[in-house]
Amino acid sequence: MNSSFPRFVLAFIITNLYFLTSGYAQTDDKPVNVYDGNVGNDKIILVAESKSADFIKGNFVLNRGKAVEEAHPFSIDFSRSKPFLQSDLYVGPMTQAFKDSSVWNGKLKLMNKKKRFLFFRPKASFELVLRPGVEAEPAERYQTEVFDNIEVKSNILYGKAKGYWTHSPYSDDPYIVTLGKGLVKTFKDNELLDLKLDLYFSRADSLKKKPVVMLIHGGAFYIGSKESACEQALATALAKRGYFVASIDYRLGFKPAPADIEMSAYRAIQDAHAALRFLSFHSKGMGIDPNQVYVGGTSAGAVASLNVAFMKNDERPERILESEKKGLVAKIEESGNRFTETFTIKAVANMWGAVADLNIIDADEKIPVLSIHGTNDDVVPFEHDFPFQNSLMINRLIMDKMYGSKPIHDRLSILGIKNKLVSLPGLGHEPELETNNKLNHYIDTLIFQTTKFFYEETAPSVFLPAGQLSVTAGSPLKSIYYEVKNGTAVEVWAEGGVKANSNPADATIIWFDKTANRKLKILSSNQFDAWSLKEFPVEVEK
Repeated sequence: MNSSFPRFVLAFIITNLYFLTSGYAQTDDKPVNVYDGNVGNDKIILVAESKSADFIKGNFVLNRGKAVEEAHPFSIDFSRSKPFLQSDLYVGPMTQAFKDSSVWNGKLKLMNKKKRFLFFRPKASFELVLRPGVEAEPAERYQTEVFDNIEVKSNILYGKAKGYWTHSPYSDDPYIVTLGKGLVKTFKDNELLDLKLDLYFSRADSLKKKPVVMLIHGGAFYIGSKESACEQALATALAKRGYFVASIDYRLGFKPAPADIEMSAYRAIQDAHAALRFLSFHSKGMGIDPNQVYVGGTSAGAVASLNVAFMKNDERPERILESEKKGLVAKIEESGNRFTETFTIKAVANMWGAVADLNIIDADEKIPVLSIHGTNDDVVPFEHDFPFQNSLMINRLIMDKMYGSKPIHDRLSILGIKNKLVSLPGLGHEPELETNNKLNHYIDTLIFQTTKFFYEETAPSVFLPAGQLSVTAGSPLKSIYYEVKNGTAVEVWAEGGVKANSNPADATIIWFDKTANRKLKILSSNQFDAWSLKEFPVEVEK
């Protein structure tokens, strides 16, 4: 190999970098330009990392099929009469000519080589090709508020069903007092009720298929409404980040008997299912993807959300199954409306909720769950206990024990289902609410945790099999294998190295032998305009 060739290539490429601009997608850690070239029979890759009007610098490596190469620093000074190259290997002025804006050729006079025939410095010819740029514009959608003005369409009818009532504002009264106020209503015959929801969205959002979030308010299946302060704050925050949000009312009320209390929870599950079928039926008109659905709620709304996601008809409580045999109740999906469209729940936000039976969560139901719960909750247990601990023991007479967020988290973890438990030490029920249904600073915690969790389920994720991020010096060059779930790779690049080819998605990297940090970086996106940049540290072993 003629060692002067790489010097020529390097110098000439840099010179032309000054005159040309590139479409290369720029990020702080990306090179300004990358060139591939042939110098004699040798291959070279030149990386220009910074430039100004009179000066440019970077590194170059030989592309010899090795995974680790020496990085040769260089600079070119354009303030002289002829551009002057300085590097650890090559020193000298450059003359240049380029065929077009992306292919260069020229000659470099090597001042650090012996003269020929006493007068002439050796020269070398080379050709370099600018790598095509990747015009990627990663969006902040789902991670930050990208829309300012959120429109709310209120009281949209999604179904009808028999029950006691569907709307009862929150009250600061003790639970016993609240039960007493509604007791008279529960002894009347059930009436056909309108089931309504509110939609939160931005008209400025042109995305054709948006993920949809359905929120279910709390209130012990007895009080509450879709206009509650917490649900409104969550819905607005999610819509500003690019989700299409529905907040629903559902049937409330029960007689103070175990069977009727259980039935009230089941009615809420049926109504939530009916609302999702309604959204799926209207998905094209609303611009949503019925196969990218998230459900979440507080307290009773969280109970309903968990059961909608995990409970099948054959897993319903025994009392519900007996009622169905008597013709008193229908299956989960046979109430509220006649829509039959399907949907897919991708994740659940469980805010201080619980389930009556952990066995409804099966190993094959890979639905991620975020659980947020105060450890001193005396209404819905954090662990396994009776709800409403401060109800003068009446809870033990009319209610069953429930499994709170901690045992739900344990069950999911044992089954290998992705989940996150955010425990709030020392806090009780509805930690985000003060008296009179006013929000406190804990609403920020709910918004942060919920939006972060849903973003992780919306955005692409990258998987790298183990053992690829440790490279031995002298080992042959090979591509790093990776997979992208829920999206596609847009671009791969390296910090502390350079790609061996111009394929945007290829992860064949030549690593620099002497550098403090080496990282493989993979940028991906999907049909929801969700972007993800993943970084993987790489080690080079001598």
